[in-house]
Amino acid sequence: MSFEESVTAFYVALAEEQLDQVCQALSEMRVSAIRSSDGDQEVAAVRDEMLRNCEAKAQTLQATALSRLQQACTGSDVDVDAALTAFARCSALGAADEAAAKFSSCLSRIFATQAKASMDHVRSSKQTAKVNEHGYIDRAFYVESLSELLTGATDIMNAVADVTGEIQVLKQVLEPIHASCADIALQMVQMYAGDARMAAWERRANAQAQRDPRQVLEGDDVEADESLQMIDLFLDELAFIIRVLASYTAFLATVCEGLGQDATGGFQVKVQELCGVYVLLERFYVFQSVHKATAIAEPQELEHGVYVSSVVEDVSFVLNKAFFRASQWCVRRSFDDSLTIYLLVSLDVLVV
Repeated sequence: MSFEESVTAFYVALAEEQLDQVCQALSEMRVSAIRSSDGDQEVAAVRDEMLRNCEAKAQTLQATALSRLQQACTGSDVDVDAALTAFARCSALGAADEAAAKFSSCLSRIFATQAKASMDHVRSSKQTAKVNEHGYIDRAFYVESLSELLTGATDIMNAVADVTGEIQVLKQVLEPIHASCADIALQMVQMYAGDARMAAWERRANAQAQRDPRQVLEGDDVEADESLQMIDLFLDELAFIIRVLASYTAFLATVCEGLGQDATGGFQVKVQELCGVYVLLERFYVFQSVHKATAIAEPQELEHGVYVSSVVEDVSFVLNKAFFRASQWCVRRSFDDSLTIYLLVSLDVLVV
């Protein structure tokens, strides 16, 4: 539709007080005005003036749009899409500031209910989770619920950001959603850490880290195969949790400048804390695995008369797993550098 056709459609819709058609015509006029700015400057100036006049006339429908937003946000069973559409109308008519408070209250209430439902699901799943022979429960529901929670928050935020680009309006609408998301996410991570016995593993890894890496492990210092399997699973889960938390944090900066900077102190600290634990436990896992590989090493014949120790293949497998875990899920370069240092220290055992 051309600019002139959009103007005609606008005045027809305005006369009939058809909000959707008015907003659609304004949107098409704005797009056409931007395109025409690359051509004849005189034509562009005329169209800009016509667009401003239409936008001024459209403001007469702001009260109607705000009233419909009020209706869409009222009740115990609010339709999110209907509320978002009503807010989009207000934004298109230049009433985003006036609509932000009501829409923010409505949207934050809906998301808080969804977040609470996710937390309730985690609690119920914990009660019914299977326990293995080592006393650990199946923790897959933590990873799934956390991912769903953060994905739900980002979907809602993206939908709002598609409607308006005003920073202050976005912060007013999105900040309560982020606050609810961060609060529930931290609760999930705290529960997960308890069920995964993260503190106990961290203490054991710290004790190992203080030893001379060239010292031979003996007795209780040597982890059983079952324990290493549990650590391996825990590291997979923890790395995924770090990835989704870090990705969500990075997303906040892209959707709205300054979003979450006042309220995510605990959130950011938790991500950093988990990264530190991950590095420590990955180092512990690699060190223990390398020690076991050297303890059970035996010669393998590659070809006639050519032998190599089995430790080469075993250690290569362990290191590939650790590096893959870090490179795929831990996105910060400084984190990868720290992990590299720890892995190289672990290899000291091969020199002995």
